[in-house]
Amino acid sequence: MNLPIFATENRGRERKRRLPLLFLHSIVIEKQEIIKVAEPKIKELDGFLVDVKVNTANVITVFFDRMEGVQIEHCLEISKYVEEHFDREVEDYELTVCSAGLDNAFMVDEQYQKYIGKEVGVLLTNGKRKTGLIISCDKTLILEVVKKKKGSRKEYITEQVNIPKAEIKETKLKVNFK
Repeated sequence: MNLPIFATENRGRERKRRLPLLFLHSIVIEKQEIIKVAEPKIKELDGFLVDVKVNTANVITVFFDRMEGVQIEHCLEISKYVEEHFDREVEDYELTVCSAGLDNAFMVDEQYQKYIGKEVGVLLTNGKRKTGLIISCDKTLILEVVKKKKGSRKEYITEQVNIPKAEIKETKLKVNFK
């Protein structure tokens, strides 16, 4: 994108535009370019790409995860690899490579697989919420939900709830610090 900067001349009430002084040239790196470079390296480290965000100021954030967890060394290795493929002299950018995070909503199927047996909170498209342990997930998320038995204060029952993925608006890991 070229952005012209003009000089102006003021004569009384008249304002006259002159020739452009210079053009600011801004190159925004495309999200697909980042994915094409980062994803093979992430897979090489036994990981999976969760998301890539690129804003108009070329601030790039690569989110990834691994079944065994993410270490700072993995982030550094991916960051260096991506930086090798883009010339800072041509495209000025800021790059951050990080884990998907515990507090962010799930974005890809691999996250459901990683957290089988863990407690999640699910927001459905109809506004209802479900909380339970992930039993399995393919086209349908199967949760084991623990409920209080009706009429009892201390007795609980468990039931399996099948939720089609099309009905899921958001899923987040429940983190307990007990």
